[in-house]
Amino acid sequence: MIIYTYGHEYPVTSVQETNEKYNCYICTDSVNGGFCRILSIKDKSVFPELVEWLSKTVDPSVFTDYIEHFMFEDTLCIVMKYTQGVKLADKCDTEGMPLRERLELCRKILERAVLLDIPDYFLDKCINFDDIIVANDLTVSFNYPIEDIMDSRDSAALKKVEKLLRTMFAREIGRKVPDELMNFFKEMPDLVGSNMIEFYSRYYMMMTRLIEKDAGEEEPKSIWYRLWNFFKKLWVKIKKILIFVLLAAAVIYLVFTINTSGSSKKHKPNFDSIGTVIIDKNR
Repeated sequence: MIIYTYGHEYPVTSVQETNEKYNCYICTDSVNGGFCRILSIKDKSVFPELVEWLSKTVDPSVFTDYIEHFMFEDTLCIVMKYTQGVKLADKCDTEGMPLRERLELCRKILERAVLLDIPDYFLDKCINFDDIIVANDLTVSFNYPIEDIMDSRDSAALKKVEKLLRTMFAREIGRKVPDELMNFFKEMPDLVGSNMIEFYSRYYMMMTRLIEKDAGEEEPKSIWYRLWNFFKKLWVKIKKILIFVLLAAAVIYLVFTINTSGSSKKHKPNFDSIGTVIIDKNR
């Protein structure tokens, strides 16, 4: 099957979902390369209002993940960029990412949202652990499950951004360090009421301060953690002393062995007997 419009063809590679309201396809993008996700809406009653909203809300020259919309066989098709790869959910489950890597990854997520100037509805759809795709170099891509676009376009995008960040830094929140990160989350109610640019700006300043003071390695304030860390550091010192003692003992043993071997060479061999036979030296 091929979905097409004037000048564009989208060969269907798989059908994600189909029902009485819409069909959802994964297609190859013959013009831009890669894949795209096409929502094919069947309910004609929503076409005028939805097309008008899309025309006012989306600027495809900036929000380039939005490719186009068009009519095909009495359905309204909305074409969004689609990326295959490792989901953020899987990356978090299988990799123990250090703080600095998580800071950088979240920065790239926020930065991409700002650079694409993603409208709130679409941002609300893509800020999910299953819809953020992460490459090996931490390059970030978004997928957009927009099946509800004909019913409701209410958005709580920045609250979802807050939820994502709190989950990404749950370990640090539980330990209440570093201070810069904790202060950032204290400011979160104001940030949720602002906009994406302000959100990203405040996050970037926090991250810069953290990296400058290398606070990414700051210890949590738990007394048990500090005790454990103290014993670990103490063991490193004790281990160095034990290694030195063992090397010194080995050297002393070696010197003693050499001296013993040298002194034994000064004694002449005794040939007074061979087994039980006594040798008479007077003959």
